[in-house]
Amino acid sequence: MLTGAWLGLVLGLLVVMGFVNHNRKEAKCTGLHINVDYSDNLYFIHEDDVRTHIYEVVGDLIGQPIKSINISDLEQEVSGMNAVEKAEVYTDLKGNVTIEIVQRNPIARVFLSDGKSGYIDEDGKWMNLSKKFTARVIVINGLLPNWGEEIITDNNIELDKKDTWSQVYLLTQTIRSDEFLNAQFEQIYVDGNGDFVLIPRVGRHSILLGNTEQLEKKFEKLKLFYKDGIAKVDWNKYKQIDLRYKDQIVCTKR
Repeated sequence: MLTGAWLGLVLGLLVVMGFVNHNRKEAKCTGLHINVDYSDNLYFIHEDDVRTHIYEVVGDLIGQPIKSINISDLEQEVSGMNAVEKAEVYTDLKGNVTIEIVQRNPIARVFLSDGKSGYIDEDGKWMNLSKKFTARVIVINGLLPNWGEEIITDNNIELDKKDTWSQVYLLTQTIRSDEFLNAQFEQIYVDGNGDFVLIPRVGRHSILLGNTEQLEKKFEKLKLFYKDGIAKVDWNKYKQIDLRYKDQIVCTKR
């Protein structure tokens, strides 16, 4: 008796599930909901931008059978938008199509010699500017090489195998991950020798860093200098602070 009851229950559930699945396949799209994650205070993209892009690519989803909407293709289309890091698309039993969007996070604003400007994002990839929003990040300019397709982000490779952009990425990430350094510097300049020059927010001096070799030790020296040296004198006394030499700092007075 008990076995028969369980069997009947299972068969009933299968019938209901089959009915629901059938209805879902035959259902039409009744709504398009787009949720953009603004938790990082980034506003590069609005739901209307996504809605317009979808309409231009696949047409109006409203009224289309749910089974005819290719979820994977839709995710790829939205993920391919400039400011989008990740897109997840799903449907529900009421015929709604929902798109969850995570935005790309820029870490630096770049000005190239040819006049082109954009961002480098957290993954070390190029990100175009937006007419809607400007991120407050460190500025990088100077004699920069042409932008490649991808930045090498492996910090374990030898320095002579790192190109300029790899060093730019490493330097930028090092600065932004340190509370003091991130608050201190607003610009990275690449001079004619390929050396990195840091421009602080306070003071009229610059920091000649050189390359990214021994980067942590260079910044340790600089922090000690700010704490025990320059903090006791006029910030504008020095023109340049040179960190290129081992175990010493060379200062040039005005």
